[in-house]
Amino acid sequence: MNNTLKVSKYLFHDFKKAMMIFYAIIFSIAIILVFLNLKLVSQEISRARFGGFGFTVFIFLFVSGLNCFKTSFRFMQANNISRKRFYYANIITLVTISAFMALIDTTMTNVIKLMLPYNSLLEQLYKNDFFFSNFIWSFALFTLAASAGWCITMLYYKCGKLMKTVVSLAPVLIIILLAMLNNLVKGAIGTAIIKFLTVALGFNNNNPYMAVFSFLIASAGAFGLCYLLIQRMPIKE
Repeated sequence: MNNTLKVSKYLFHDFKKAMMIFYAIIFSIAIILVFLNLKLVSQEISRARFGGFGFTVFIFLFVSGLNCFKTSFRFMQANNISRKRFYYANIITLVTISAFMALIDTTMTNVIKLMLPYNSLLEQLYKNDFFFSNFIWSFALFTLAASAGWCITMLYYKCGKLMKTVVSLAPVLIIILLAMLNNLVKGAIGTAIIKFLTVALGFNNNNPYMAVFSFLIASAGAFGLCYLLIQRMPIKE
């Protein structure tokens, strides 16, 4: 376990610089928005409502997941770190970073709301602004982003050129096929998908914890697929 944590600590350092740059930009934007808001107030101009920093964190973690496998995998294999240890160390790193960034995002949301009209993603979707709800929902969403990015990059890394093309085109072909079938059954498939997502994300009763459950289940599925992929993963140059 100690060795796994050491590997996780090493992997965390790969994220450290990117996170510092990311938050330097986010904090700078937040400060600019606060000053603009104060200027509007002083001039008695109606203020715009802001929100959406959580979405930028989602994108950041998804992209980070896409970039956290190839180099570190080859390095760990060259240093005789087992695939299993590398796998669990990555999960620890991604989950820890997701929790850390969720905490910062939730705290920053509450601080910004004291100075300007600001709505978090949770508040926009569920009309819920409780600190714990915001944190746990953001954590689950960010974990899903990181796990999805990691799973996709592993899938592409393992595939050959032909399979990479197939994997890239598959989502588009599936969407086209579903659209055609949906027309044939007079919208029944689209209606079923919307109903499923409404329940899975808790939109039917404004329950963010249902979305937390769904996000964590999806993350577990992505991590499970990663486990299967890494077992016989070739080491490529």
